[in-house]
Amino acid sequence: MLPDRTDLLISGTYLISMDPDVGDLPRADVLVRDGRIAEVAPHDPGRAAGDAQVIDASRTVTLPGFVDTHWHLWNSPLRGTVGDRPGRDYFTVKRALAPHFEVDDFYWAARFGLAEAIGGGITTVHNFDHNVRGPQDADANIRAHLDSGLRGRFSYGPPDSAEPDATNDLDDLAALRARWPSSLLDGRLDFGVALRGPYRTPPAVYEREWAAARSLGLPITMHCDRCLREEGCRACGLTRLADLGLLGEDVQIVHAVHASEDDIGALARTRTRVSVSPMTELRTMGFPLISELIEAGVRLSLSLDTLAMPTSADILGHLRAIVSIEAARTGSPAVTPRRLLKLATLDGAEDLGIGDVTGSITNGKRADIVILRLSDVNLLPSGDPAEGLVYTGQIDNIDTVIADGRVLKRHGRPVLAEGGPDPVAMAEARRDALLERAAAAGDWPSTSESGSTPERSLP
Repeated sequence: MLPDRTDLLISGTYLISMDPDVGDLPRADVLVRDGRIAEVAPHDPGRAAGDAQVIDASRTVTLPGFVDTHWHLWNSPLRGTVGDRPGRDYFTVKRALAPHFEVDDFYWAARFGLAEAIGGGITTVHNFDHNVRGPQDADANIRAHLDSGLRGRFSYGPPDSAEPDATNDLDDLAALRARWPSSLLDGRLDFGVALRGPYRTPPAVYEREWAAARSLGLPITMHCDRCLREEGCRACGLTRLADLGLLGEDVQIVHAVHASEDDIGALARTRTRVSVSPMTELRTMGFPLISELIEAGVRLSLSLDTLAMPTSADILGHLRAIVSIEAARTGSPAVTPRRLLKLATLDGAEDLGIGDVTGSITNGKRADIVILRLSDVNLLPSGDPAEGLVYTGQIDNIDTVIADGRVLKRHGRPVLAEGGPDPVAMAEARRDALLERAAAAGDWPSTSESGSTPERSLP
């Protein structure tokens, strides 16, 4: 059970609003009523709170909750199973274990990933599910998202390693909204479709899938990682997608690490959105083209990709890596700490089409808010808080996370339903059982009683 929404007065904080009309307020009050931001104003120590709970936010910085625009929640528990040893790379492990997921595995995998999101101040997650093995799996993901308290999108994909000539379950995709009407979604979740596109499926498949998605009014997301680290790769083929009429404002391209100048031009011209996942891209693909995409005016956002690489929900750490890498790689003046904070908040909300709902601290928007302590040693002595957060900020500085008006983290600790299962413990137990089932089927080496995996490589 989720904590109730609570009327709140965040009092005396340094506000980075991400709203150009509000800007930064060195001492601000933010009033939250019924899950909505009711007032943003300069701090008044005599302000009447009424029945709102007062959060003394002196010596803190407040900003919108972070927005992740591409996260494979289903394989979150594979962190630790994926590794650097031979046969333990992400793709090998994912393909071996994906067929053995049960419905409860999908639920607790999503709950686990979303619990880490809360810890990292992420209040919106786009769940790019590329292992939907049946309608019940989609439903488990949706229930998990609603039970987490976070905002987001569920994008319905095919089973992992589906044959190229097999389409997504378009019948269930069409039935999804009837099964999950808006009255059940609490205004926090919408739906999309994850497609493989022309480089992984033939025309008979991708044309049908694109037409179905557009007839249903569902936004489309697609990986563009065609050549990974192949020698001489110089293009993503996005000009071809533009020529086929497959790009547009309803499309999100993920990665695009090898996009050529013409590819980037096609993205900008068609107003297609791009989600970059710097930590996993650096590990398996190459340098994300953040400077080039920003300078070309491409609509860009930020994502973790997966916890199985492994990565973590340390958005500030990711931003710190980006600003340093881009300084060395291009020296672009467009990549600044403040611009990257926008990338992780308002730009992400706009990518998902909910910029009027979240992404900035603005009167009337939903209360998706993160409060960090400026009194912690790593943020002192203080200067520009935006620069401080990106250059030296840590997850440990996050004091409070509010999602849709619900306090989900307070004083640095998660706010869990009393007596409810711990998502972390449940996901770990489900992971161990998953490995046992895969071992029994001969798709995974035998596991020890502790659930750890042996040193030898996969078959």
